[in-house]
Amino acid sequence: MLSTMEKVLFVAAAALAFGLALAEFIRKLRLIQIGRKTDRCDRPGQRLARAAVQVLLQLPVIAQRPVSGFFHAFIFWGFLVFLGVTLNHVAEGFAPQFSLFGHGTLYSVLLFAANLFAGLIILAVFYFFVRRYIVRVKSLERPSWQSLTVLCFILILMVSFIYYEAFKMTLPGMPATPANFLANLAFAGLPAGLAAAPQAAWVQALWWLHILVIMAFGVFIMHSKHLHLLAGPVNLFFRNTGVKAEIPVVDLEAQERFGTPQVTDLTRKDLLDLFSCAECGRCDDVCPAFQSGKALSPRTLLDKLKQHLLESAPQLRSDPDGVKKLFGEVVSEEEVWDCTTCGACMEVCPMLNEHIAKIMGMRQSAVMMESRFPEEFQILFRGLENQGNPWGINADSRPDWAKDLQVPLLAEKGETDILFWVGCAGSYDQHSQKISRSLVRIMQHAGCNFAILGAEETCCGDPARRSGMEYLFQMQARQTIETLARYRFRRIVTACPHGYHVLKNEYPKLGGTFPVVHHSELLHELLESGRIQLKPASGSAAMTYHDPCYLGRYNGNYDIPRRILERLAGGRLPEMAASGKTSFCCGAGGGGMWKEEKSGRRISHCRLEQARETGAGTVVTACPFCSIMFHDAIAETGHEEMKTLDLAQAIEAALA
Repeated sequence: MLSTMEKVLFVAAAALAFGLALAEFIRKLRLIQIGRKTDRCDRPGQRLARAAVQVLLQLPVIAQRPVSGFFHAFIFWGFLVFLGVTLNHVAEGFAPQFSLFGHGTLYSVLLFAANLFAGLIILAVFYFFVRRYIVRVKSLERPSWQSLTVLCFILILMVSFIYYEAFKMTLPGMPATPANFLANLAFAGLPAGLAAAPQAAWVQALWWLHILVIMAFGVFIMHSKHLHLLAGPVNLFFRNTGVKAEIPVVDLEAQERFGTPQVTDLTRKDLLDLFSCAECGRCDDVCPAFQSGKALSPRTLLDKLKQHLLESAPQLRSDPDGVKKLFGEVVSEEEVWDCTTCGACMEVCPMLNEHIAKIMGMRQSAVMMESRFPEEFQILFRGLENQGNPWGINADSRPDWAKDLQVPLLAEKGETDILFWVGCAGSYDQHSQKISRSLVRIMQHAGCNFAILGAEETCCGDPARRSGMEYLFQMQARQTIETLARYRFRRIVTACPHGYHVLKNEYPKLGGTFPVVHHSELLHELLESGRIQLKPASGSAAMTYHDPCYLGRYNGNYDIPRRILERLAGGRLPEMAASGKTSFCCGAGGGGMWKEEKSGRRISHCRLEQARETGAGTVVTACPFCSIMFHDAIAETGHEEMKTLDLAQAIEAALA
């Protein structure tokens, strides 16, 4: 079909396109390599298998947005089919009527699949055009010329394939086949004059159009956000398989730079994330800061870092120390401090990008290298350093909440089955003290052998760590580890998911490994063993459950609290629209408990509104911080018909 000159032109065009794409690929690979090395190569077989399953089946994409997900999957699966079609397409240009797949059953199957997916992909193109440029959903409000260009590329590829196959039918020896059903329809729609005579020129023109668009597409991908087609699968391989949103331990004595002051301080995985981002907006859809009208947009955060990396490329070679600081110059202070570290963005990201790691790095550099942080954190840091609690209340008064409950101190017992880790909120906040007292009375009712540390307990360090003050976190953690190491106990029980997460998942990196369970697990165990009994469900106002981020999303405990509440409510438990893995933060995490929300709506108000929409009269949670936020939101919004309870309070009220 192609003349000798056209074959030469094809080879030259293919070489040029490949060279341009390769040059840009190498440029961006070198930019990624400026990052710090991080070890993500353990269990390579398992990593490869998980990445392959996620890429090939597109399950997370489909699960999160079923309609958009299926259309996205159609495009992906279709392009796998069109890989074979395109190779065959090239072969036909050099040898007419030749097929890499023969002319039998295999070729018919390929043609049928290509026609099927061509139709589905055209539908997907129109769907995404309407969604992005007509409906314009909130997380995709900014029109993207890159997305429009790609949609046009895809549409041209599908249409050119269909009509290439249709015009081939006018050539001698190229009969119609049922497998080519879309091309048959296109052929039937051709004017009689075109269909009656050989149309070699049209066949040749459509062949070139299809091939040149593919070449242009390949080059364009390397320069656009659609690089995620290549970077994404690699990013999935290097996923974090350990603690969710893990914060690396800072060597306070050996390190001179803390956190990520500049782009060169990010890890290679962090930089790979920037090119893996598909800008799909899923992270914005679930981010409590973005949804409540604050400055932070997880998608925009990654885009800002990527654009900064690309713009700084020349300077990174000549003067790497002179590039802009990330905190305050590339990303605004408001964006960094708006994050509640709830992890919702990472939960829904189909590329498994790690947004929180970048935010925490900027917080650490701001706090520990520049002493720049919200003014409210002055009280937080001073209280932790001087009294071992965020409120700065006298450390000796920590056990005062339990004076009338005859709660034994571990120092007096020496050994116990359960060490009740009360936490700072449970010890000092009047609202949270009720939770501690309820849990104590339940354990006493069940005959549990337990004790508390009393004044020996100090803050676990979570507020300091999530606020970027790693020094105070390690100071509190090492003191706690030293205290716990002096005693014998079978397990630690705490009602605070923040303390639970830190004690269970972060202390081991500092040399403190202890058995830790959340109070929901203990309460469920006591119910299942019959050590506590509940009165029959009274049919009172319905309850809805709010998932604490550090219990559910960080530690996977979604079901146990629900099992308990279903027993309390007689099986009726209306769920909020955002629940389980998609739960919406209360606003207290990431230091949010200790600072004012100065823009947008209060996150706790948004969450309370979601609870009211269920028709439930009570919001039950399993975290003292969440309970405080709901308690305040109810008072601030005037919805006094609502009330909030902790799981322990709900159970105590129903004890037989």
